Amino acid sequence: MTVVSVSSRDAISLVAERLADPAQVAAVAGREENRDPVYGAVMWGPLTLANGLPGVALMYGELARNDESLRRIAHRHLRAAGEEMGRAPSRGLYSGPAALLAAAQTCAGDGGHYGVLRRRLADWVAEDQAERLRVFRARAARGGVGVDWAAYDLVNGIAGTTRLLIDAADDPAESGPKVKAALVDSLRHLVHLTEPVVVAGREVPGWWVPPELQLSERDRESYPRGDFNAGMAHGIAGVLAVLSTAYEAGHEVAGLRDAVERIADWLLRRTARDEAGPYWPARIGWDEEVAPRLPEGLFTRTAWCYGTPGTAAALFRAGTVLGRARWRTAAVDAVRVTLRRDESLWAIEGPTVCHGYAGLLQVVSRLARTTGDPELLAGRDRLVTKVLACADEAAPFVFPHLMRYPAAARSPEPHRAVNTAGMLEGAAGVALSLLPAVSGPLPWDRTLGLA
Repeated sequence: MTVVSVSSRDAISLVAERLADPAQVAAVAGREENRDPVYGAVMWGPLTLANGLPGVALMYGELARNDESLRRIAHRHLRAAGEEMGRAPSRGLYSGPAALLAAAQTCAGDGGHYGVLRRRLADWVAEDQAERLRVFRARAARGGVGVDWAAYDLVNGIAGTTRLLIDAADDPAESGPKVKAALVDSLRHLVHLTEPVVVAGREVPGWWVPPELQLSERDRESYPRGDFNAGMAHGIAGVLAVLSTAYEAGHEVAGLRDAVERIADWLLRRTARDEAGPYWPARIGWDEEVAPRLPEGLFTRTAWCYGTPGTAAALFRAGTVLGRARWRTAAVDAVRVTLRRDESLWAIEGPTVCHGYAGLLQVVSRLARTTGDPELLAGRDRLVTKVLACADEAAPFVFPHLMRYPAAARSPEPHRAVNTAGMLEGAAGVALSLLPAVSGPLPWDRTLGLA
């Protein structure tokens, strides 16, 4: 590994140089060595925001705001991503046509480029969303209680595509009857999801995921009576962020404010504590939810996807939109505690966005700029330094993605480095997180529920 000492500006330029050719990016990222150490598949997903071409296009779309010459490179990646349309699965905001729409919306810039493409993709997303909602309603009509992640999460579920539809509905180039109808139905669905349900004689939040709908056998074993996900990526914090954005944009439906209140109140009541202070657990099992008080030592991360950073960002956003100072204060206090906590307890790996330093940096950057809090500003600068310290000139994309792997417990090396290009799990996202250090907050992080 050849670590390089660079400034934020230099690191962004170096990543942009390495990712400029979509064919080369695909060739490197698609190598056998870049397999997920747990699931076995090569991590390259051409039509994904997480580790594919739309995520890279997103980066160039943002960079082009200050350097028009980069717009042609953004176009190159969008075109290459479009060629994958018939071969890539659709899984919410982060995979398939929705991912391409998110990138095209960003790459449109002030000139409103890609109007025809964006309109077609927006209609496709709206139609797909309507079908997914029909499936969820049909299950409920059969008496099914509880939901799976796809019913609400930000990455693969209804919340993420709802966030996309908010922007589509507000853009004359994309808006139309299908988009508007899908947005209203989606918001009603998310509002209904927050209403309590009765399970085994107990009233619990409607986003309860029963054991039969858990994502994996490991989850079914860990949560034999189901669980309540608190995170931003796959939990109710993502729904809170999206509903808050809808309210702020004037897309209110019946019960939306009440839904925001319900989620925020639940998160505040589910604040855990350790020696350093408050934090939010990643997930809360059934027994923990119905217990008189939360047990100690619940698992968490200090990441965008799970834990205090993402959850606090959603709570702060809701508090800002609805004028709830108590929510904002709780969010900022928890992030301050996060920055004071021993870093060995952060449970994050490497420089990337999802569960690495870049995601934490992006949250802290947003909060620091909004509040002007000296401790958050200092934390932001410290995190920029930590991200830059991960730069490796020998890595094809400069910032490798670190993954834990099953043999880690028996190995002196707890992680495996893979070369990933996209936004959530790749070098493009790292470069995007460094942009506020150069310019200021940019709207790319709406795909993270932060705007």
